[in-house]
Amino acid sequence: MMKENIEDISRFLKLELVPDVKINNGYMEESFNLTIKTANNILDYVEKSMNETADKVEKTFQTIANNITHNFEEIIQKSSKNFNALQKLAIDNEVAIANDFTNKLNNVVAKIETRMKQHEDFMTTSVAVCAEAFSHMSRGTVKYASLFLNSVLIKGTRPGSEVLDPKSGDFVVPPGGDGIYHISYGVLIDTMSPRTGMSQARMPPRFAVKSSQGKRITIHEASQIWATVGVKNQYKDLIPASRAITLNLRAGDIISLEQINNHAELAYRLTFCVHLVHPTLFSSVTWEELPISTVPELNIATTYVEPIMQNFQIGDLKSSVEKPDISIPIMSPLQSPNSHFVSGGSTDPSYLEPLNPVALIGGVPEHYALIGSVPEPEQEAGSGNGYQ
Repeated sequence: MMKENIEDISRFLKLELVPDVKINNGYMEESFNLTIKTANNILDYVEKSMNETADKVEKTFQTIANNITHNFEEIIQKSSKNFNALQKLAIDNEVAIANDFTNKLNNVVAKIETRMKQHEDFMTTSVAVCAEAFSHMSRGTVKYASLFLNSVLIKGTRPGSEVLDPKSGDFVVPPGGDGIYHISYGVLIDTMSPRTGMSQARMPPRFAVKSSQGKRITIHEASQIWATVGVKNQYKDLIPASRAITLNLRAGDIISLEQINNHAELAYRLTFCVHLVHPTLFSSVTWEELPISTVPELNIATTYVEPIMQNFQIGDLKSSVEKPDISIPIMSPLQSPNSHFVSGGSTDPSYLEPLNPVALIGGVPEHYALIGSVPEPEQEAGSGNGYQ
């Protein structure tokens, strides 16, 4: 049995194990060659992909840099233009405000100066005159011997002529002397005539203020004074009397003291005074209106120009290089795993024929030349692992 076992082992080695080893060696060699080729393809793919991706990234960064540079230049340029336009607008508005303020200030100053001049004229206008006469008897305007008060200023200047003429007895309101006048007079009235006989008797005098305003002549009854009482002593029948009246007069109006009775008795110590209480100037001067403050017209047009920005998008940075095909070599089926040495089956009697020593050394018998042509031995039940 030892010989048969040795032959059986020899057959297994020659016909199954050795071919499987050769097949496995060929598979390993093929796998090694394929691994080198695959590794080269992978390295080539990685290199090309990295180069392409690097080029795309470089171009993308260059595009981003160009866009950023352009956008910054656009922003700087538009910002400079906007600043210059805004500065010019501000300067123009400042000039407009300054000119408007200067014009308004000059206008205000001129009007204030005019108003101050009007106030100055108003404050420097005064009229105060008084005349006196020792006696008066005839009907008509009282004439005076002299002026004991003559203070007349119209806007700070004395008139060229006397406003109260003693010879005519007329007071003429001077130009610019319009206003409220206080007119007063006093007199000693003789109530009893020293003459004898009815034909020589005279009436007590009656005095009143007369005004001539244009074509209208008025004897002011409120200003009248007279006396009808007395004593038999002709030297003790003098009665002092006075009256005052206030009139609103204009330039050119005439005021005088009138004795209105015929055959009047003598009157003594006559005084006549005219005093400007409050100048009105309503006929010659209009108060200057001060200007109303207004907001200057400014240019508020929008000068801002929006910068035009260049948008950019990041493209696909993936590589377009095709991935290499990786193929795995297919290994032929091995015979040794099916051997009764491995599977534990019985030995086929035909498999135990005597071996040709030459075949063991130099080759495989013809009926075992093909791999896998060795018949599988039938396994008997309960025969164990096939070894006797």
